[in-house]
Amino acid sequence: MEVRASYAEGHLLVAASRVLSHRQSGRPPTEDEIAQLISVSREWIGVLVSSLEKAGVVRVLTGPFESRVEVLEHLALEKLSKAASTAGVEDDLKEFAAKKREEEEKLRSLFTGEALSRKEKEKMGKLADQFKGYKPKPPKCAPFLKDGEDD
Repeated sequence: MEVRASYAEGHLLVAASRVLSHRQSGRPPTEDEIAQLISVSREWIGVLVSSLEKAGVVRVLTGPFESRVEVLEHLALEKLSKAASTAGVEDDLKEFAAKKREEEEKLRSLFTGEALSRKEKEKMGKLADQFKGYKPKPPKCAPFLKDGEDD
């Protein structure tokens, strides 16, 4: 399913990009900055940017550490559909993000907290039991004594 940005969403994204660029002395904003400004999920902004890039409205400047969104041709917005493009996609993205957060919490709880401390205590208890039963083996011969000498 290919999602195309609507006319209104395109204008909103371009406006946010221009405002952020103005605030940052001409530096194009990142998708995260745009998402934060207009209070939309980062994933949905990625979808919109991709759609607007295909339409020739914006260009994504990809660097080694981040990607920035630059307005290329704002007049291309006039070619976009006036109908809303969300069609439940944003709800799906929010649901996906919520599930991902839950999975991260489960993983975080596995590696921190009670489960980890319990496993550490069990491991230390087993090592302590093994150490209690440890008896060093006597050497076969004393390396500092010469043959035939007994002390």
